[in-house]
Amino acid sequence: MTNPIRHLATSIALVVGLAWASGAQADGARKVDHVIIIGVDALSPDGVMKADTPTLHDMMKHGSWSLHARGVLPTTSGANWASIIDGVGPEQHGVTSNDWKVGEFNFPASVTGSGGFFPSIFQVLFDQQPQSEVGSIYQWDGFGNLYDHRFVDYDVNGRDEDDTAALAIAYIKAKQPALLFVHFDDVDHAGHEYGHGTPRYYDAVTKVDTLISRIRQATVEAGIADETVILVTADHGGIGKGHGGESLAELEIPWIAYGKAIKPGVQLDLPINTFDTTATAAWLLGAKIPYAWLGRPVTPILNGEETPEQAYRSSSFYASPVIEPAKDGTATSGGLFVGQAAQMTIRNPNPVGEIRYTLDNAIPTAGSTLYVGPVKITQNTIVRASLFVDGKAASVPATGYFRILDLKAAGARGVTYKVYLLPEGPVRLPDFTRLEPVASGVAHEISLTGLTLPREDSIAVVFEGDLQIATAGTYGFSLASDDGSKLYIDGKLVVDNDGDHGVVTASGGVDLQPGKHAIRVEWFNGGGGAWLGAYFQGPGLPRQFIDPNRLTPR
Repeated sequence: MTNPIRHLATSIALVVGLAWASGAQADGARKVDHVIIIGVDALSPDGVMKADTPTLHDMMKHGSWSLHARGVLPTTSGANWASIIDGVGPEQHGVTSNDWKVGEFNFPASVTGSGGFFPSIFQVLFDQQPQSEVGSIYQWDGFGNLYDHRFVDYDVNGRDEDDTAALAIAYIKAKQPALLFVHFDDVDHAGHEYGHGTPRYYDAVTKVDTLISRIRQATVEAGIADETVILVTADHGGIGKGHGGESLAELEIPWIAYGKAIKPGVQLDLPINTFDTTATAAWLLGAKIPYAWLGRPVTPILNGEETPEQAYRSSSFYASPVIEPAKDGTATSGGLFVGQAAQMTIRNPNPVGEIRYTLDNAIPTAGSTLYVGPVKITQNTIVRASLFVDGKAASVPATGYFRILDLKAAGARGVTYKVYLLPEGPVRLPDFTRLEPVASGVAHEISLTGLTLPREDSIAVVFEGDLQIATAGTYGFSLASDDGSKLYIDGKLVVDNDGDHGVVTASGGVDLQPGKHAIRVEWFNGGGGAWLGAYFQGPGLPRQFIDPNRLTPR
Protein backbone atom coordinates (compact mmCIF):
# COMPACT_ATOMS: atom_id res chain seq x y z
CA MET A 1 0.00 0.00 0.00
CA THR A 2 1.05 3.63 -0.40
CA ASN A 3 2.86 4.88 2.71
CA PRO A 4 1.55 8.30 3.86
CA ILE A 5 4.08 8.45 6.72
CA ARG A 6 6.91 8.35 4.18
CA HIS A 7 5.52 11.36 2.32
CA LEU A 8 5.22 13.32 5.59
CA ALA A 9 8.80 12.40 6.46
CA THR A 10 9.89 13.37 2.96
CA SER A 11 8.89 16.99 3.43
CA ILE A 12 10.72 17.12 6.76
CA ALA A 13 13.87 15.53 5.35
CA LEU A 14 13.91 17.40 2.03
CA VAL A 15 16.72 19.80 2.85
CA VAL A 16 18.92 17.05 4.27
CA GLY A 17 18.08 14.78 1.37
CA LEU A 18 18.98 17.39 -1.25
CA ALA A 19 22.29 17.96 0.49
CA TRP A 20 23.00 14.25 0.27
CA ALA A 21 21.96 14.24 -3.37
CA SER A 22 24.28 17.10 -4.24
CA GLY A 23 27.09 15.23 -2.52
CA ALA A 24 26.26 12.16 -4.59
CA GLN A 25 26.77 14.12 -7.80
CA ALA A 26 30.42 14.50 -6.84
CA ASP A 27 30.71 10.69 -7.00
CA GLY A 28 28.91 10.44 -10.33
CA ALA A 29 25.78 11.68 -12.01
CA ARG A 30 22.60 9.67 -12.20
CA LYS A 31 23.09 7.02 -14.89
CA VAL A 32 19.45 6.02 -15.40
CA ASP A 33 16.11 7.17 -14.01
CA HIS A 34 14.71 3.77 -13.07
CA VAL A 35 16.06 0.53 -11.60
CA ILE A 36 13.95 -2.60 -11.15
CA ILE A 37 15.46 -5.42 -9.09
CA ILE A 38 13.72 -8.74 -9.68
CA GLY A 39 14.66 -11.33 -7.10
CA VAL A 40 13.67 -14.95 -7.75
CA ASP A 41 13.94 -17.11 -4.65
CA ALA A 42 16.15 -20.20 -5.26
CA LEU A 43 16.78 -19.44 -8.94
CA SER A 44 19.98 -21.33 -9.69
CA PRO A 45 22.32 -20.89 -12.66
CA ASP A 46 21.34 -24.45 -13.57
CA GLY A 47 17.69 -23.36 -13.70
CA VAL A 48 18.48 -20.44 -15.99
CA MET A 49 20.38 -22.65 -18.43
CA LYS A 50 18.28 -25.81 -18.44
CA ALA A 51 14.73 -24.50 -18.11
CA ASP A 52 12.88 -22.89 -21.01
CA THR A 53 13.85 -19.26 -20.29
CA PRO A 54 13.62 -17.20 -23.49
CA THR A 55 13.25 -13.92 -21.59
CA LEU A 56 16.30 -14.42 -19.41
CA HIS A 57 18.35 -15.58 -22.37
CA ASP A 58 17.27 -12.53 -24.37
CA MET A 59 18.25 -10.29 -21.45
CA MET A 60 21.64 -12.00 -21.34
CA LYS A 61 22.06 -11.65 -25.10
CA HIS A 62 21.32 -7.93 -24.91
CA GLY A 63 22.78 -7.30 -21.46
CA SER A 64 25.66 -8.13 -19.12
CA TRP A 65 25.54 -11.20 -16.91
CA SER A 66 27.22 -13.78 -14.73
CA LEU A 67 26.05 -17.22 -13.69
CA HIS A 68 28.75 -17.35 -11.03
CA ALA A 69 27.74 -14.56 -8.68
CA ARG A 70 27.66 -15.63 -5.06
CA GLY A 71 25.28 -15.26 -2.18
CA VAL A 72 26.32 -15.20 1.46
CA LEU A 73 26.49 -17.81 4.19
CA PRO A 74 24.25 -19.14 5.53
CA THR A 75 22.49 -19.87 2.24
CA THR A 76 19.08 -19.07 3.69
CA SER A 77 16.54 -16.68 2.22
CA GLY A 78 16.48 -14.21 5.11
CA ALA A 79 20.24 -13.77 5.29
CA ASN A 80 20.59 -13.32 1.53
CA TRP A 81 17.62 -11.04 0.82
CA ALA A 82 18.79 -8.82 3.69
CA SER A 83 22.26 -8.75 2.10
CA ILE A 84 20.78 -7.74 -1.25
CA ILE A 85 18.87 -4.75 0.13
CA ASP A 86 21.46 -3.79 2.77
CA GLY A 87 24.70 -3.94 0.79
CA VAL A 88 26.48 -6.07 3.43
CA GLY A 89 26.59 -9.63 4.73
CA PRO A 90 24.94 -11.20 7.81
CA GLU A 91 27.85 -10.35 10.09
CA GLN A 92 26.99 -6.67 9.50
CA HIS A 93 23.19 -6.56 9.12
CA GLY A 94 22.59 -9.32 11.68
CA VAL A 95 20.01 -11.37 9.78
CA THR A 96 21.11 -15.00 10.02
CA SER A 97 17.84 -16.93 9.62
CA ASN A 98 14.35 -16.78 8.14
CA ASP A 99 12.92 -16.26 11.63
CA TRP A 100 14.73 -12.94 12.16
CA LYS A 101 12.66 -9.95 13.22
CA VAL A 102 13.88 -6.54 14.25
CA GLY A 103 14.44 -6.48 18.01
CA GLU A 104 14.70 -10.29 18.13
CA PHE A 105 18.25 -11.13 17.11
CA ASN A 106 21.46 -12.77 18.29
CA PHE A 107 23.47 -9.59 17.76
CA PRO A 108 22.62 -6.06 16.62
CA ALA A 109 23.45 -4.56 13.24
CA SER A 110 26.92 -3.04 13.02
CA VAL A 111 25.36 0.36 12.30
CA THR A 112 21.79 1.43 12.87
CA GLY A 113 19.75 3.06 10.16
CA SER A 114 16.26 3.40 11.58
CA GLY A 115 14.21 1.38 14.01
CA GLY A 116 16.98 -1.14 14.66
CA PHE A 117 17.41 -2.00 10.97
CA PHE A 118 20.65 -1.80 9.05
CA PRO A 119 20.33 1.07 6.49
CA SER A 120 18.78 -0.47 3.38
CA ILE A 121 18.70 0.80 -0.18
CA PHE A 122 15.21 2.07 0.63
CA GLN A 123 16.48 4.29 3.46
CA VAL A 124 19.51 5.46 1.48
CA LEU A 125 17.29 6.70 -1.35
CA PHE A 126 14.89 8.26 1.15
CA ASP A 127 17.72 10.13 2.86
CA GLN A 128 19.42 11.28 -0.33
CA GLN A 129 16.59 11.52 -2.86
CA PRO A 130 13.35 11.89 -0.87
CA GLN A 131 11.51 12.92 -4.02
CA SER A 132 12.15 9.50 -5.61
CA GLU A 133 9.28 7.01 -5.90
CA VAL A 134 10.27 3.70 -4.30
CA GLY A 135 8.32 0.42 -4.27
CA SER A 136 8.64 -3.05 -2.77
CA ILE A 137 6.36 -5.88 -3.92
CA TYR A 138 7.13 -9.29 -2.48
CA GLN A 139 5.58 -12.74 -2.50
CA TRP A 140 7.36 -14.19 0.56
CA ASP A 141 6.00 -12.40 3.62
CA GLY A 142 9.32 -12.90 5.42
CA PHE A 143 10.89 -10.39 3.04
CA GLY A 144 8.77 -7.73 4.72
CA ASN A 145 10.54 -8.36 8.03
CA LEU A 146 13.89 -7.18 6.68
CA TYR A 147 13.49 -3.40 6.33
CA ASP A 148 11.78 -0.30 7.73
CA HIS A 149 8.61 0.14 5.66
CA ARG A 150 8.47 3.86 6.32
CA PHE A 151 11.01 4.40 3.56
CA VAL A 152 8.90 2.79 0.83
CA ASP A 153 6.10 4.58 -1.02
CA TYR A 154 4.35 1.46 -2.25
CA ASP A 155 4.69 -1.63 -0.08
CA VAL A 156 2.61 -4.76 -0.66
CA ASN A 157 2.77 -8.53 -0.09
CA GLY A 158 1.44 -10.35 -3.17
CA ARG A 159 -0.94 -13.28 -2.70
CA ASP A 160 0.98 -15.45 -5.20
CA GLU A 161 3.43 -14.99 -8.03
CA ASP A 162 0.78 -13.98 -10.57
CA ASP A 163 -0.62 -11.37 -8.19
CA THR A 164 2.90 -10.14 -7.41
CA ALA A 165 3.61 -9.66 -11.11
CA ALA A 166 0.26 -7.95 -11.72
CA LEU A 167 0.89 -5.53 -8.84
CA ALA A 168 4.35 -4.72 -10.20
CA ILE A 169 3.04 -4.13 -13.71
CA ALA A 170 0.27 -1.83 -12.52
CA TYR A 171 2.65 0.10 -10.27
CA ILE A 172 5.22 0.60 -13.04
CA LYS A 173 2.58 1.98 -15.37
CA ALA A 174 1.01 4.22 -12.73
CA LYS A 175 4.06 5.60 -10.92
CA GLN A 176 7.20 4.91 -13.01
CA PRO A 177 9.21 4.33 -9.80
CA ALA A 178 12.87 5.23 -9.48
CA LEU A 179 13.44 1.95 -7.64
CA LEU A 180 11.24 -1.13 -7.50
CA PHE A 181 12.08 -4.41 -5.81
CA VAL A 182 10.01 -7.41 -6.94
CA HIS A 183 10.31 -10.75 -5.15
CA PHE A 184 9.02 -14.10 -6.49
CA ASP A 185 8.87 -17.25 -4.36
CA ASP A 186 7.38 -20.18 -6.30
CA VAL A 187 10.70 -21.46 -7.67
CA ASP A 188 11.84 -22.00 -4.09
CA HIS A 189 8.62 -23.89 -3.31
CA ALA A 190 9.25 -26.17 -6.30
CA GLY A 191 12.82 -26.80 -5.16
CA HIS A 192 11.68 -27.83 -1.68
CA GLU A 193 8.76 -29.95 -2.84
CA TYR A 194 10.13 -31.64 -5.95
CA GLY A 195 13.89 -31.01 -5.81
CA HIS A 196 16.29 -28.74 -7.64
CA GLY A 197 17.03 -29.90 -11.16
CA THR A 198 13.74 -31.77 -11.51
CA PRO A 199 11.20 -31.16 -14.31
CA ARG A 200 8.80 -29.48 -11.87
CA TYR A 201 11.57 -27.15 -10.70
CA TYR A 202 12.38 -26.20 -14.30
CA ASP A 203 8.67 -25.65 -14.95
CA ALA A 204 8.60 -23.14 -12.08
CA VAL A 205 11.60 -21.34 -13.57
CA THR A 206 9.89 -21.19 -16.96
CA LYS A 207 6.77 -19.71 -15.35
CA VAL A 208 8.70 -16.93 -13.62
CA ASP A 209 10.52 -16.24 -16.89
CA THR A 210 7.14 -15.36 -18.45
CA LEU A 211 6.34 -13.06 -15.51
CA ILE A 212 9.68 -11.27 -15.92
CA SER A 213 8.79 -10.80 -19.58
CA ARG A 214 5.55 -9.07 -18.60
CA ILE A 215 7.34 -6.77 -16.18
CA ARG A 216 9.88 -5.89 -18.86
CA GLN A 217 7.04 -5.13 -21.27
CA ALA A 218 5.41 -2.91 -18.65
CA THR A 219 8.43 -0.58 -18.79
CA VAL A 220 7.86 -0.25 -22.54
CA GLU A 221 4.18 0.52 -22.10
CA ALA A 222 4.98 3.00 -19.33
CA GLY A 223 7.39 4.80 -21.66
CA ILE A 224 10.41 4.31 -19.40
CA ALA A 225 12.19 1.33 -21.00
CA ASP A 226 15.08 3.37 -22.42
CA GLU A 227 15.81 4.88 -18.99
CA THR A 228 15.43 1.64 -17.02
CA VAL A 229 17.91 -1.01 -15.89
CA ILE A 230 16.47 -4.35 -14.80
CA LEU A 231 18.62 -6.46 -12.47
CA VAL A 232 17.59 -10.12 -12.14
CA THR A 233 19.16 -12.20 -9.39
CA ALA A 234 18.45 -14.70 -6.62
CA ASP A 235 19.15 -15.34 -2.96
CA HIS A 236 20.59 -18.85 -3.25
CA GLY A 237 20.56 -21.99 -5.37
CA GLY A 238 19.84 -25.42 -3.99
CA ILE A 239 20.74 -29.06 -3.91
CA GLY A 240 18.27 -31.91 -3.69
CA LYS A 241 15.23 -30.54 -1.91
CA GLY A 242 17.06 -28.09 0.27
CA HIS A 243 19.55 -25.30 0.78
CA GLY A 244 21.35 -23.76 3.72
CA GLY A 245 24.61 -25.62 3.27
CA GLU A 246 27.97 -24.58 1.86
CA SER A 247 28.07 -26.22 -1.56
CA LEU A 248 28.66 -24.22 -4.74
CA ALA A 249 25.25 -25.35 -6.02
CA GLU A 250 23.65 -23.53 -3.09
CA LEU A 251 25.96 -20.52 -3.07
CA GLU A 252 26.10 -19.54 -6.75
CA ILE A 253 23.34 -17.37 -8.21
CA PRO A 254 22.59 -15.70 -11.56
CA TRP A 255 23.15 -11.96 -11.93
CA ILE A 256 21.74 -10.30 -15.06
CA ALA A 257 21.72 -6.58 -15.93
CA TYR A 258 19.52 -5.47 -18.82
CA GLY A 259 18.64 -2.14 -20.39
CA LYS A 260 19.55 0.31 -23.14
CA ALA A 261 22.41 1.69 -21.02
CA ILE A 262 23.89 -1.80 -20.46
CA LYS A 263 26.65 -3.35 -22.56
CA PRO A 264 25.08 -6.10 -24.69
CA GLY A 265 26.15 -9.73 -24.69
CA VAL A 266 28.84 -9.46 -22.02
CA GLN A 267 29.61 -12.42 -19.79
CA LEU A 268 31.19 -10.86 -16.71
CA ASP A 269 34.42 -12.51 -15.61
CA LEU A 270 34.29 -10.70 -12.29
CA PRO A 271 33.74 -11.75 -8.67
CA ILE A 272 30.20 -10.54 -7.95
CA ASN A 273 28.54 -10.88 -4.57
CA THR A 274 24.88 -10.57 -3.83
CA PHE A 275 25.37 -7.35 -1.85
CA ASP A 276 26.92 -5.75 -4.94
CA THR A 277 23.38 -5.64 -6.36
CA THR A 278 22.31 -2.85 -4.04
CA ALA A 279 25.50 -0.88 -4.57
CA THR A 280 24.97 -1.17 -8.33
CA ALA A 281 21.38 0.09 -8.04
CA ALA A 282 22.45 3.05 -5.88
CA TRP A 283 25.28 3.92 -8.30
CA LEU A 284 22.96 3.79 -11.32
CA LEU A 285 20.52 6.13 -9.56
CA GLY A 286 23.27 8.58 -8.61
CA ALA A 287 23.08 7.92 -4.87
CA LYS A 288 26.15 8.08 -2.67
CA ILE A 289 27.06 4.62 -1.38
CA PRO A 290 27.28 4.67 2.43
CA TYR A 291 30.64 3.81 3.98
CA ALA A 292 28.81 1.17 6.05
CA TRP A 293 28.00 -0.82 2.90
CA LEU A 294 30.56 -3.37 1.75
CA GLY A 295 29.06 -3.88 -1.70
CA ARG A 296 30.62 -2.20 -4.71
CA PRO A 297 28.88 -1.30 -7.97
CA VAL A 298 29.43 -3.59 -10.92
CA THR A 299 30.45 -0.68 -13.13
CA PRO A 300 31.60 -2.62 -16.24
CA ILE A 301 27.96 -3.36 -17.11
CA LEU A 302 27.43 0.22 -18.29
CA ASN A 303 28.20 1.46 -21.77
CA GLY A 304 31.36 3.56 -21.67
CA GLU A 305 32.71 2.01 -18.46
CA GLU A 306 35.98 0.12 -18.60
CA THR A 307 36.43 -3.40 -17.28
CA PRO A 308 38.96 -3.41 -14.43
CA GLU A 309 42.24 -5.21 -14.91
CA GLN A 310 41.88 -8.72 -13.54
CA ALA A 311 45.01 -10.10 -11.91
CA TYR A 312 43.10 -13.24 -10.96
CA ARG A 313 40.46 -15.12 -12.95
CA SER A 314 37.13 -16.02 -11.35
CA SER A 315 37.49 -19.60 -10.14
CA SER A 316 34.20 -20.79 -11.61
CA PHE A 317 34.24 -18.85 -14.88
CA TYR A 318 34.84 -22.23 -16.52
CA ALA A 319 32.73 -25.19 -15.42
CA SER A 320 34.48 -27.91 -13.44
CA PRO A 321 35.12 -31.27 -15.10
CA VAL A 322 32.40 -33.87 -14.58
CA ILE A 323 33.69 -37.07 -12.99
CA GLU A 324 31.45 -39.97 -13.98
CA PRO A 325 29.54 -41.71 -12.54
CA ALA A 326 28.42 -38.14 -11.89
CA LYS A 327 26.96 -36.85 -8.69
CA ASP A 328 23.19 -36.80 -8.38
CA GLY A 329 21.80 -34.00 -6.26
CA THR A 330 23.67 -33.98 -2.96
CA ALA A 331 25.50 -37.25 -3.66
CA THR A 332 29.15 -37.03 -4.69
CA SER A 333 30.69 -38.26 -7.93
CA GLY A 334 32.03 -41.79 -7.85
CA GLY A 335 30.02 -44.06 -5.61
CA LEU A 336 30.01 -47.44 -3.91
CA PHE A 337 30.84 -50.48 -6.05
CA VAL A 338 30.09 -53.81 -4.40
CA GLY A 339 32.30 -56.73 -5.45
CA GLN A 340 33.42 -55.09 -8.66
CA ALA A 341 35.78 -52.49 -10.07
CA ALA A 342 34.59 -49.11 -11.30
CA GLN A 343 35.15 -47.45 -14.63
CA MET A 344 35.73 -43.72 -14.33
CA THR A 345 35.28 -41.24 -17.14
CA ILE A 346 35.78 -37.47 -17.02
CA ARG A 347 33.83 -35.08 -19.20
CA ASN A 348 34.83 -31.53 -20.11
CA PRO A 349 31.68 -29.34 -20.24
CA ASN A 350 33.67 -26.43 -21.68
CA PRO A 351 34.47 -25.83 -25.36
CA VAL A 352 38.15 -25.25 -24.52
CA GLY A 353 40.89 -26.69 -22.35
CA GLU A 354 42.16 -30.09 -21.26
CA ILE A 355 41.54 -32.21 -18.16
CA ARG A 356 44.27 -33.32 -15.80
CA TYR A 357 43.59 -35.55 -12.83
CA THR A 358 45.08 -37.30 -9.80
CA LEU A 359 44.20 -40.53 -7.98
CA ASP A 360 45.84 -39.70 -4.66
CA ASN A 361 43.68 -36.79 -3.41
CA ALA A 362 46.23 -34.23 -4.63
CA ILE A 363 45.06 -31.05 -6.38
CA PRO A 364 45.95 -31.43 -10.09
CA THR A 365 48.78 -29.38 -11.52
CA ALA A 366 49.98 -28.80 -15.07
CA GLY A 367 52.17 -31.87 -14.60
CA SER A 368 49.37 -34.20 -13.50
CA THR A 369 48.07 -37.01 -15.71
CA LEU A 370 46.28 -35.85 -18.86
CA TYR A 371 42.86 -37.46 -19.23
CA VAL A 372 42.57 -39.30 -22.54
CA GLY A 373 40.03 -42.05 -21.81
CA PRO A 374 38.25 -44.25 -19.21
CA VAL A 375 40.19 -45.30 -16.11
CA LYS A 376 39.63 -48.55 -14.19
CA ILE A 377 39.36 -48.08 -10.41
CA THR A 378 40.06 -51.25 -8.38
CA GLN A 379 40.45 -49.86 -4.85
CA ASN A 380 39.16 -47.01 -2.73
CA THR A 381 40.28 -43.87 -4.57
CA ILE A 382 39.82 -40.13 -4.27
CA VAL A 383 39.89 -38.62 -7.76
CA ARG A 384 40.47 -34.92 -8.35
CA ALA A 385 40.23 -33.33 -11.77
CA SER A 386 40.74 -29.76 -13.04
CA LEU A 387 40.37 -27.92 -16.31
CA PHE A 388 43.55 -26.37 -17.70
CA VAL A 389 43.50 -23.60 -20.29
CA ASP A 390 46.79 -22.44 -21.83
CA GLY A 391 48.62 -24.54 -19.26
CA LYS A 392 46.99 -22.89 -16.26
CA ALA A 393 44.35 -24.23 -13.86
CA ALA A 394 41.07 -22.65 -14.93
CA SER A 395 38.32 -24.32 -12.89
CA VAL A 396 37.37 -25.37 -9.41
CA PRO A 397 38.73 -28.93 -8.96
CA ALA A 398 36.11 -31.68 -9.15
CA THR A 399 36.25 -34.55 -6.66
CA GLY A 400 35.06 -38.12 -6.92
CA TYR A 401 34.97 -40.65 -4.08
CA PHE A 402 35.15 -44.26 -5.30
CA ARG A 403 34.55 -46.99 -2.70
CA ILE A 404 35.27 -50.56 -3.80
CA LEU A 405 33.80 -53.10 -1.36
CA ASP A 406 35.70 -56.43 -1.44
CA LEU A 407 33.19 -59.24 -0.88
CA LYS A 408 35.93 -61.91 -1.07
CA ALA A 409 37.39 -60.88 2.29
CA ALA A 410 36.54 -63.08 5.26
CA GLY A 411 33.64 -62.14 7.49
CA ALA A 412 30.49 -60.08 7.08
CA ARG A 413 30.63 -56.47 5.93
CA GLY A 414 28.43 -53.47 6.58
CA VAL A 415 26.39 -52.01 9.45
CA THR A 416 22.93 -52.72 10.80
CA TYR A 417 20.30 -50.00 10.57
CA LYS A 418 16.93 -49.32 12.16
CA VAL A 419 14.26 -46.96 10.85
CA TYR A 420 11.98 -44.89 13.10
CA LEU A 421 8.90 -42.77 12.37
CA LEU A 422 8.85 -39.40 14.15
CA PRO A 423 6.04 -36.98 15.03
CA GLU A 424 5.43 -34.45 12.28
CA GLY A 425 7.91 -31.59 11.97
CA PRO A 426 10.81 -32.73 14.20
CA VAL A 427 13.63 -30.23 14.66
CA ARG A 428 16.18 -32.44 16.42
CA LEU A 429 17.08 -36.08 16.98
CA PRO A 430 14.70 -37.98 19.28
CA ASP A 431 15.35 -40.13 22.32
CA PHE A 432 15.52 -43.46 20.52
CA THR A 433 15.04 -45.46 23.74
CA ARG A 434 11.41 -44.31 23.68
CA LEU A 435 10.79 -45.45 20.09
CA GLU A 436 10.27 -48.77 18.33
CA PRO A 437 11.78 -49.28 14.87
CA VAL A 438 9.45 -49.89 11.94
CA ALA A 439 12.11 -51.45 9.71
CA SER A 440 15.66 -52.79 9.95
CA GLY A 441 18.38 -54.34 7.83
CA VAL A 442 22.05 -54.32 6.89
CA ALA A 443 23.64 -51.56 4.79
CA HIS A 444 26.98 -51.67 2.99
CA GLU A 445 27.98 -48.25 4.32
CA ILE A 446 26.72 -45.43 6.52
CA SER A 447 24.56 -43.58 4.03
CA LEU A 448 20.99 -43.40 2.76
CA THR A 449 21.97 -44.85 -0.61
CA GLY A 450 20.13 -48.10 -1.22
CA LEU A 451 17.83 -47.78 1.78
CA THR A 452 14.09 -48.10 1.17
CA LEU A 453 12.41 -45.83 3.68
CA PRO A 454 8.65 -45.89 4.36
CA ARG A 455 8.44 -42.12 3.90
CA GLU A 456 10.67 -39.12 3.19
CA ASP A 457 9.79 -36.73 6.03
CA SER A 458 9.61 -37.05 9.83
CA ILE A 459 11.83 -40.10 9.82
CA ALA A 460 15.05 -41.23 11.48
CA VAL A 461 17.66 -43.94 10.94
CA VAL A 462 20.25 -45.36 13.35
CA PHE A 463 23.32 -47.18 11.99
CA GLU A 464 25.44 -49.43 14.25
CA GLY A 465 28.47 -51.59 13.69
CA ASP A 466 32.19 -51.99 14.37
CA LEU A 467 34.94 -49.96 12.70
CA GLN A 468 38.31 -51.68 12.28
CA ILE A 469 41.28 -49.42 13.05
CA ALA A 470 44.71 -50.57 11.85
CA THR A 471 47.01 -47.81 13.11
CA ALA A 472 46.98 -46.00 16.45
CA GLY A 473 46.49 -42.25 16.33
CA THR A 474 44.05 -39.39 16.27
CA TYR A 475 41.13 -39.92 13.90
CA GLY A 476 38.83 -37.20 12.64
CA PHE A 477 35.19 -37.91 11.87
CA SER A 478 32.67 -35.69 10.14
CA LEU A 479 29.02 -35.86 9.19
CA ALA A 480 27.44 -33.95 6.32
CA SER A 481 23.71 -34.16 6.78
CA ASP A 482 20.28 -32.72 6.04
CA ASP A 483 18.77 -32.60 8.63
CA GLY A 484 20.53 -33.46 11.91
CA SER A 485 22.95 -36.24 12.80
CA LYS A 486 25.31 -37.48 15.51
CA LEU A 487 28.24 -39.91 15.52
CA TYR A 488 29.44 -41.95 18.48
CA ILE A 489 32.63 -44.00 18.83
CA ASP A 490 32.68 -46.54 21.68
CA GLY A 491 29.66 -44.78 23.16
CA LYS A 492 31.33 -41.36 23.16
CA LEU A 493 29.75 -38.50 21.20
CA VAL A 494 32.37 -37.38 18.67
CA VAL A 495 30.31 -35.39 16.11
CA ASP A 496 27.21 -33.35 16.93
CA ASN A 497 25.47 -32.08 13.80
CA ASP A 498 21.96 -32.06 15.22
CA GLY A 499 19.21 -29.61 14.29
CA ASP A 500 16.92 -28.64 11.43
CA HIS A 501 19.19 -27.46 8.59
CA GLY A 502 20.35 -27.97 5.02
CA VAL A 503 23.47 -29.95 4.19
CA VAL A 504 25.89 -28.80 6.89
CA THR A 505 29.11 -30.52 7.94
CA ALA A 506 30.26 -30.93 11.55
CA SER A 507 33.45 -32.63 12.73
CA GLY A 508 35.16 -34.06 15.78
CA GLY A 509 38.18 -36.16 16.72
CA VAL A 510 39.15 -39.06 18.97
CA ASP A 511 42.31 -41.04 19.77
CA LEU A 512 41.97 -44.71 18.78
CA GLN A 513 44.06 -47.84 19.24
CA PRO A 514 44.23 -50.70 16.71
CA GLY A 515 41.25 -53.03 16.81
CA LYS A 516 37.48 -52.84 16.54
CA HIS A 517 35.58 -49.83 17.83
CA ALA A 518 31.83 -49.52 18.12
CA ILE A 519 30.39 -46.87 15.76
CA ARG A 520 26.87 -45.45 15.89
CA VAL A 521 25.39 -42.79 13.62
CA GLU A 522 21.96 -41.23 14.17
CA TRP A 523 20.19 -39.22 11.47
CA PHE A 524 16.78 -37.65 10.99
CA ASN A 525 14.89 -35.70 8.34
CA GLY A 526 12.14 -33.30 9.31
CA GLY A 527 11.17 -32.35 5.76
CA GLY A 528 12.52 -31.25 2.41
CA GLY A 529 15.96 -32.44 1.39
CA ALA A 530 17.56 -35.55 2.88
CA TRP A 531 21.23 -36.51 2.90
CA LEU A 532 23.84 -38.23 5.02
CA GLY A 533 27.55 -38.61 4.38
CA ALA A 534 29.91 -40.09 7.00
CA TYR A 535 33.64 -39.37 6.64
CA PHE A 536 36.85 -40.17 8.48
CA GLN A 537 40.55 -39.43 8.29
CA GLY A 538 43.58 -40.46 10.26
CA PRO A 539 47.22 -41.56 10.09
CA GLY A 540 47.94 -42.09 6.40
CA LEU A 541 44.28 -41.62 5.49
CA PRO A 542 43.03 -38.44 3.79
CA ARG A 543 39.46 -37.38 4.47
CA GLN A 544 37.11 -39.81 2.72
CA PHE A 545 33.89 -41.74 3.18
CA ILE A 546 34.23 -44.23 6.03
CA ASP A 547 35.72 -47.27 4.28
CA PRO A 548 33.00 -49.94 3.94
CA ASN A 549 35.74 -52.61 4.03
CA ARG A 550 36.42 -51.62 7.65
CA LEU A 551 32.78 -51.93 8.77
CA THR A 552 31.23 -55.09 10.25
CA PRO A 553 27.75 -55.57 11.73
CA ARG A 554 27.48 -55.85 15.47
